[in-house]
Amino acid sequence: MKEIILYPTETVYALGVNPLDKKAWQALCALKQRTEDQPASWLIRDIQDIEHYAMVGEAARRIVDHCMPGPLTLVLPAKNTVPSWACSRSGMVSFRMSPDTYAQALIQEHMEQYGAPLTCTSANVHGLPTESSVAKILHQFGASVNLITQVIDGGKRTEMASTVVAISNNQLQILRIGPISVETLAAALG
Repeated sequence: MKEIILYPTETVYALGVNPLDKKAWQALCALKQRTEDQPASWLIRDIQDIEHYAMVGEAARRIVDHCMPGPLTLVLPAKNTVPSWACSRSGMVSFRMSPDTYAQALIQEHMEQYGAPLTCTSANVHGLPTESSVAKILHQFGASVNLITQVIDGGKRTEMASTVVAISNNQLQILRIGPISVETLAAALG
């Protein structure tokens, strides 16, 4: 199923496909004009979804408990349930748990129907800015816009992209600072 969904999160708009479906992943990469070896984060419902696909140690559990749902992307070592095309070269996979009501309803419905997460990659052509409204996003994709099969318009989104952290062997590495601060992450880890 090559459905590509444009949907809002609490930060910016995202594009969602089933990351476990290689054809859907290839369609998304074609739309974004990016290479297939750049993995996307996954929208999930809860920590049980994360545990199905990744190794969750004590540090990761604390970050999830204190910062998710929220504007955080959590990068963790993938389990063998994740296909090679869906994780980074170093074997990592990343997750988003959005508090946005549109995103929550969408992932709940998608998991019930397909038993799989959705990608949560920014809704833009690779290398271009992420626009704040559906109309501007659709315009940016030009003739490729017909690849988007469903649009959920949640109004303008003007927040900065999520904070991104990687945790491996209970060691946290901050990859990008966003709405969640270093102090908040440190407090979550105790």
